[in-house]
Amino acid sequence: MEKRLWLVPGSGAVGLLCALGLRGAGVDWAGLSAPLLAAGEGLRGLSLSGAAGNLAAWALVLALSALPLLLLLWSRGRRGPEDALPVLAALLLFCLLYQLINPALLSWPAREFFPLAALVTLGALVLAWGILKLLRALEGAAQARLSRAFAALLDAGAALLALSSAYGAAAGAFAQWDSVAAGNTAPGVLTPLVLGVMAVLQGTPGLLAALTMAWGGRLARALGGPAFGQEGLALCGRTAAACRIVAQATVLLTVAGDLLQLALLEQLHSVSFSLALPLVSLALAAGLFLLCRLLERGLALQRDSDSII
Repeated sequence: MEKRLWLVPGSGAVGLLCALGLRGAGVDWAGLSAPLLAAGEGLRGLSLSGAAGNLAAWALVLALSALPLLLLLWSRGRRGPEDALPVLAALLLFCLLYQLINPALLSWPAREFFPLAALVTLGALVLAWGILKLLRALEGAAQARLSRAFAALLDAGAALLALSSAYGAAAGAFAQWDSVAAGNTAPGVLTPLVLGVMAVLQGTPGLLAALTMAWGGRLARALGGPAFGQEGLALCGRTAAACRIVAQATVLLTVAGDLLQLALLEQLHSVSFSLALPLVSLALAAGLFLLCRLLERGLALQRDSDSII
C-alpha cells in the first residue's frame, strides 16, 4: 500500500483510541466545557476585583478577541469575501468570552453547552477561511502545483473523514451499550457483541469513503506528473475497479446490518434500523469511478489522434 494510503487506517485507529480514551476518562460535554467555564470564572473574578482589575479583564478580552484578525495580517495575496470570516471569528470569540464572564446571560443548560459549541464553531470558521484562501491562491497556478494542492486537500480530507467515522461509530456503540446496561440488570453477551458488529458495519462506509479520497489524491498527483501515459492509464483502471468494489461494499454493509438485527430481534436489548444509504461514500466512489473512465477514454482518443497524425 502506498505510504499516503496508510493515513486512512492510521486516522481510523486514532479515532477509535479517542473514543476509548474519552470513555475511560468519563469525559462528557460538561467535562469538556469545564476548563472554559473555569477561565470565565477567573476573568469574572478579575473584573470584580476593582477598577484596575476590570480594566485588565477588558484588555485581556479584547486582546484575545483580536487573535483571529492576525490571520488577515499573516495572509498574503488578493483579498476576497472569505476574509470576512476572521472578522466573524473575532466577534464570536468576543461573545464567547463575554458570556463566560457573565454566565447569567444564558439560561441553563444553554450556558453549559454554549462555550464548547462556540469554540467548535470558531475552529470551523478558521478552517473554512484557510481552505477558501488556499483556493484563491491557486487561481491561475501551474498544473503541477494545482495537482499537488488538490492531492494534499484530498489526503487531509481522507484523514479527517476516517478519524471522525471511526470515532462516531465507536462512541455511538458505547452510548447504546450504556443505555442498555442502565436499563437491564442482565443484558447478556449477545447484545454488546451485535452492537460491536453494527459499529463496524456503520463505520466502514466512512472509512471506505476516506480511502476513496486517498485514491483520488494519488490520481491527482499522477495527473500533475510530466507524462500521464501508460502508467497513468493503469492507475485509472485500478482506481476505477476499487471504486466499484467500494460502492458495492457500501450498499451491502448497510443492508447486512439491518438483516443481522432483524434475524436476532427477539434476543437483542437494543436495535437500530436505518432506511438511509451512506450517500457520501457512494457519491465519492461513483464520482471517482466516472472520472477514471473519462480519463481512460481521453487517453485512448489521444493515442488514436497521435497515430493518425
